[in-house]
Amino acid sequence: MATIDSKRAKKLGELIQTAREHSGHTPAECAEILGISLQEYEQAEAGEYPVSLPQLEALAIFFKVTMGYFWGSDSLPQDPIVDFEDMITLRNRVIGVLLNQLRLRAHRSRKEAAEHLGVSEAVIEAYEMGDTAVPYLHLEQLARYLDGSLSLFMEDTHGPLARHETRQQLLKQFDRMTPELRAFITNPVNASYMETARKLSQMDVRRLRQIAEDLLEITF
Repeated sequence: MATIDSKRAKKLGELIQTAREHSGHTPAECAEILGISLQEYEQAEAGEYPVSLPQLEALAIFFKVTMGYFWGSDSLPQDPIVDFEDMITLRNRVIGVLLNQLRLRAHRSRKEAAEHLGVSEAVIEAYEMGDTAVPYLHLEQLARYLDGSLSLFMEDTHGPLARHETRQQLLKQFDRMTPELRAFITNPVNASYMETARKLSQMDVRRLRQIAEDLLEITF
C-alpha cells in the first residue's frame, strides 16, 4: 500500500495555514465549513490529517484562492495596501474643496448653507477646510441645496475606492456570464482575441464596415 508523502502533506498544510491567515479566517471557522473538529483542522494545517479533494475545493472557495495555489502553480491574491487613515484625511480635504466650489457656483454664502442644515457657519467653514468630516446625510442635503450631484464628491477613477468599485463590477459581470464564456476569458491563450475585440470596439462604424468588406473579398 502506498504511504502518504509526509513532506508533501506538511507543505500542503503550510499552504492551507498561509491561505487561512491571508483570508483572515480562524481555524474554528474552517473546521466548521469542512464539517470536522477543530483538532482535526489543526492537524490538517500541521500535515497530519488526510485532507480530501472536496475539502480542498471548499477551502479554495472559502479562502478565495485558486486550486492552483494548492498545487504550487498560483500565488495568493495580493490586495493593494491602503493607508485608510491617510485616505480618509485626504478625502475630507478634497470633499471640502469641492463643497466650497459648488457653493460658490451656486452663489450661496456659508451662512445660507449653515441655515439650511441648521448648523453654525463655523461648521460649514470646518467642512470646507477639511478640518471636520462632512456627515454623509449633510453632504446629500448640501448637494441638493446647491443644485449639485452627490457623484461630484465621489472619488476619481484612480484611487483605492475606484479600484474596489471596478473589481466588484467585474466580479458581478463575470458571475452573469455563461460557463463557456468564463472559460474563454480565463484562458491566457485567448488574450490576443480579447485585445482584438477591444480594438474593434473602439473603431468607428465605417472602419468596421470596411474591414468586413475586405474579409468578404478574401473569403470569396
